[in-house]
Amino acid sequence: MPFWIVVGGADKGGILVRRGQELSSVAFNERLSTGAEVEQLHITGDRLHYRRITGTGPEEGWVSVRISGKELLTQKEEKEAEEVPKESKLVLTLPIQHREVVGPSSGYTHRWAVNIDTWNPAGGVDGREFQFLLHLIKEENERRAVLRFKFLDDQKRALISRLLVRQASASSLNKTNFDDIEIKRTKGRKPFLANPLPPEKEAPNWNVNCSHEGKWVVCASEAHVIAGIDVAELRRTKKDGDPIDFHDVFKDNLTYKEWEYVKTHGPCLDREYEAFSRFWSAKEAFVKARGDGLAYPLGQAEFHWKPIDGYEPGTAFEGDVHIEGMHSPKWRFVQYRMPGDSPHWTTVGRGPLTDIVDAHGEFKKTLRKPQELFSDNEWQAHLYSHSPHFDILPIGALVPQDNMAGFVAAGGTSFP
Repeated sequence: MPFWIVVGGADKGGILVRRGQELSSVAFNERLSTGAEVEQLHITGDRLHYRRITGTGPEEGWVSVRISGKELLTQKEEKEAEEVPKESKLVLTLPIQHREVVGPSSGYTHRWAVNIDTWNPAGGVDGREFQFLLHLIKEENERRAVLRFKFLDDQKRALISRLLVRQASASSLNKTNFDDIEIKRTKGRKPFLANPLPPEKEAPNWNVNCSHEGKWVVCASEAHVIAGIDVAELRRTKKDGDPIDFHDVFKDNLTYKEWEYVKTHGPCLDREYEAFSRFWSAKEAFVKARGDGLAYPLGQAEFHWKPIDGYEPGTAFEGDVHIEGMHSPKWRFVQYRMPGDSPHWTTVGRGPLTDIVDAHGEFKKTLRKPQELFSDNEWQAHLYSHSPHFDILPIGALVPQDNMAGFVAAGGTSFP
């Protein structure tokens, strides 16, 4: 994608950024600073949908390239542009040091993934590095929950998922430590930031969700809509090696049309299982966003998909959900095949506040802009705003900067 430099707005502290393409859409309070470099996500006429690389201002939004003939942004010459790694679009669009990925100034909308196979702490769970990270989590019951697992890989997944929630929360608060951050769980065990909360004007409904399976732990956060995420490993066997009879075991969890879609991907059962896993991941993301988990009758939710332009065929989709046969326009889903030789599918769901299941009501109290205050156009703008690529993070990225020296002393690798 092309890159642009902001050249206008020097007398106003930068240029105006709006949440949507239309000039009538809601404007951000903060301006995009003069001199900032941005990546083009989409351009229509003189309206540019960008992601910020350097400078200050909203991480993502819509700006005018020119107004009344006056240039506000200029496109970088090809020879000036940094070379973008020719890898899957799920990895960083630029080398990690070129933009704030975690911590202050990284924004409110995150898509993070950690590969547990790349982290092998010396001494395992009893080693200094693992124990240092474990004690970044101040809640004793959460630390005990990590240690309750028998195997190291399970312990790593449990620890990393909790660190991702806390780092996303700290990043949204522009904090460099976890000291005053209070994480709670709903009755359905969904984690949420209870206190303090991000700025109400910019992120009135900030929330975060995590998932882990196989070698990946993934995280998604949103400022206005409800986020749900799930990663599914394409392993068609049980741990004892016996094959999973997924047609029978999960027969009630997919609709007739979904099963027909699965069968068209045969005759190889592995291909069918990959198609099944995409639906399963989407349904998990849906119920995790809602908060009721597998208590929801999964067979009532039917997903419809279309490919996302710009990706290799069969590796990225966007979709919507039909509940009991009726289209639910306030939901949207994006789905990616994760990189690497061990295939996984990750789905991110965005949904309405009215569908939240929260028996105790504590999570809902953190959401300060109710659904009825969103106009239809405003909601659709948030729902269909760019869903960022996943940033694949090293374990050090989960450590707040105030604790980085201690992490390195315990044997960890500094980030950045």
